[in-house]
Amino acid sequence: MSQPARAPRRLRLGAVLLPLGMLLECASALGAQLEAGVPQPSSRLVWSSDATLPSRFISAHGRRAALFGYSENGLEAWAYPVQILNGYRVSFRQQGAATEIEGQAILRRITYSPQAVTRTYVGPDFVVREELFVPLELPGAIVSYQIEGARPVDVLVRFTPVLDLMWPASIGGQESVWDAAASAYILSEPLHRFTARVGSPDIVAHDDTVNATQRLSRSPGLAFTLRAGRDRRTVQVVIAGGTAAEDTAAIAGKLLEQSGSLERAAADHYSDLLDRALQIETPDPLVNRALAWSEIALDQAWVCNVDLGCGLIAGYGPSRKARRPQYDWFFAGDGMIATRALLAAGEYDRAREELEFILKYQDPRTGMVWHELTQSARYLDWTKYPYLYIHVDLSFDFLNTVDEYFSTTGDRGFVKDHWKALESAYGYCRSLLDPHDGLPRIPRDKEGANEQDPLGDELALSASWVAASASYADLAAAAGHAAGAQQARRTSEQARHAVTERYWDARRGVWISAHTRSGAPVTDPDLNPAALIRNSLLTAGQRDSLLDRLASADFQADWGTRSKAVSAASYDPNAYASGSVWALGTSGIAGTYWSAHRPLTALAVWNALLPWSSLDSLGHMHEVLAGDLYHPEVESVPEQTWSSASFLTTTVEGLLGLKVQGASGRVSFAPHLPPAWSAVTVRHVRVKGSDLTLHVTQLPSEVHLQAENAGAPVAMLFDPEIPLGAKLRNALLDNRPVAALLEPDLEDTHVRLELTLPHGGTRLEIIYQGGVAIVPAPPRPEIGDSSEAIKVTGVSLAGRLLTLELDHPTSTASAFELRTPWVISSEQGATMETVSPGHYRFTVGAPTTAGAPGAYQHGKVTVAFAAVE
Repeated sequence: MSQPARAPRRLRLGAVLLPLGMLLECASALGAQLEAGVPQPSSRLVWSSDATLPSRFISAHGRRAALFGYSENGLEAWAYPVQILNGYRVSFRQQGAATEIEGQAILRRITYSPQAVTRTYVGPDFVVREELFVPLELPGAIVSYQIEGARPVDVLVRFTPVLDLMWPASIGGQESVWDAAASAYILSEPLHRFTARVGSPDIVAHDDTVNATQRLSRSPGLAFTLRAGRDRRTVQVVIAGGTAAEDTAAIAGKLLEQSGSLERAAADHYSDLLDRALQIETPDPLVNRALAWSEIALDQAWVCNVDLGCGLIAGYGPSRKARRPQYDWFFAGDGMIATRALLAAGEYDRAREELEFILKYQDPRTGMVWHELTQSARYLDWTKYPYLYIHVDLSFDFLNTVDEYFSTTGDRGFVKDHWKALESAYGYCRSLLDPHDGLPRIPRDKEGANEQDPLGDELALSASWVAASASYADLAAAAGHAAGAQQARRTSEQARHAVTERYWDARRGVWISAHTRSGAPVTDPDLNPAALIRNSLLTAGQRDSLLDRLASADFQADWGTRSKAVSAASYDPNAYASGSVWALGTSGIAGTYWSAHRPLTALAVWNALLPWSSLDSLGHMHEVLAGDLYHPEVESVPEQTWSSASFLTTTVEGLLGLKVQGASGRVSFAPHLPPAWSAVTVRHVRVKGSDLTLHVTQLPSEVHLQAENAGAPVAMLFDPEIPLGAKLRNALLDNRPVAALLEPDLEDTHVRLELTLPHGGTRLEIIYQGGVAIVPAPPRPEIGDSSEAIKVTGVSLAGRLLTLELDHPTSTASAFELRTPWVISSEQGATMETVSPGHYRFTVGAPTTAGAPGAYQHGKVTVAFAAVE
């Protein structure tokens, strides 16, 4: 699992259905926008919560600016690369009263939509709705207050002016003055490179910027009072920033005068985004919304810096210690993970733009791909800081990402246009190889994926080299360099044989995740060996043993996969990289289990990520959670791009088994639908100019595919999962028999068909009989909970005997469900009850007084079925 250096340390997606109660909750917030004429095509994605303090991060995003923070600390405003202010807070005073009411004390609800955030304050006899909005393309923000009450209410705004560059650059000499004509505070610095203003036409009182010998106020910042006129109940604050080439007065004027049209443009943008990107409609509204917001999060991570260009930033979180919003920088590694999600979502143009942005800052001397780029890099010599060219693993990842881009899009022109850069990156990777085994080593002044420990080499890096050299071979062939492609394939095969020799300790029977710089092996069990499974570098026995271990309670929490096993000597549940749970790593593990034909474990791991979307910043996913109890790890960023991106990628490639192969004009579709889902619809699957809609229906003993192709014919591999042990009876393509192949595996069963989807509609029916489907209960932990869900480590069906190996908690009983038309003759290791014909619930374990919360024990459940169906 790659972890970037954090310096200093550190759809409309189908029809997204929401419960009626949630829609009613959101109605009041939507009403104000409807009155303003803002279209609501994404209103089904509005997310509302009355859990407001202290850990509810809020953010409004644009390409050139952002407004975000936690309510208890106040908001900060940015017009890249400059922070305009921090500590933005509000309080309220009813006219005629002497005492003001702190906004934080009466904040009762936060409502999120893709284009804005609304905070609702409820006073004794008044309500104020504060909308935070950042336009798509302007360096500024609009904060509106809609006031309802028996008496007029004044809004008091306090903030601390900053006007300084993103860390570690700095301006110096900042000044704030009141401009009565502009009704705003003007922020400036002596060289006039940047200016900003914070104001409103509704200001009726303001603090003076007095040059006094003694401090006249306890407040370190500035304040002003807003008052609505008699004929209206809304007041607005405008925050604008810009460079010397930009007129902040004009920007502020445009923000104020065109606020309605700017917000309509933002709403239209997100509507268009969700209409054109991949749409996934499931029977579960929580899944639909989480997936839609993953696409929104990807779009909101696209930032344009006037000096550096446009690219994906790593996420959003409040500044720490200095002017460094975490992680509102450009990170090449995070961008590559997001690029995979863009490809999965069919956003091919944006994926290409991100790759070109990464290439823009490739080291021209060595070919090395860069790691991180502060948004203020133009104003200092960033190459002298230790963060730009530090991670050697990213050059390997880049080759793999470009190969995936080419395979998905078939964009041979990109490969040819950037061939020299790709060749240079490959050359850098080769420069790190040890001549004795052909595997990469990490120079002493560099880092691999693990930046916490000084290492000489990493298992994951070596596995990445096997893939990167094969990727380079694909790219060389695409660019017409046959000899280079052949040589790279030989190199990849040589590395493939060397990996297990170096990293498998046969005497102790353990995997070596890395070697220290002194050569000592690192053997504490962690997730690194999973890279061997993803790259097919293991024997069948090694693979199964590792998969069993990773599926256990030693690694699996109810909210995801720990980066290090609980049994490891160095395990620390609250350490950033030594036992905590990453959404990125969890998504990768879910995908690994789907690719290994272990869908039950894969689904459980994937399900664990769904609650992350509402844990903090609604719709966005945190970076990392604690390993023992369900809560964010202290260093975690509330909006981490790669968390949302990897969740989307794993859903598309793992759960749906959907892979577009644009280079060959082919689509693979191998859905692993949860037994409880009756259907799923996937729209806008784009391959070679064709646009596909795929609708899969699950019926008793049948799977149906209805495909609509709006373009030229497309070759498809359809390979759906059916119940374990089921037998194929028939397959019909447009009511005509068609050849199909039953693919039984130890833990799942598929039916494989090769077909061509012509222009128009195609209907496919698969009829089977028998089989068994296991339905785990998806965990829904609450803050502070320990794990208590079953962890299935292995499944097998031998004849009519089903065996489940599992870990179950000692402090509580746990259950799973089983659906089958077969008659159950006996069961062991669990108690069974019949829910309905063919539907059974099994309860495992009984709570014991000795069972500690989070403690597990291993068990086995066997279910025997009668010989005749």
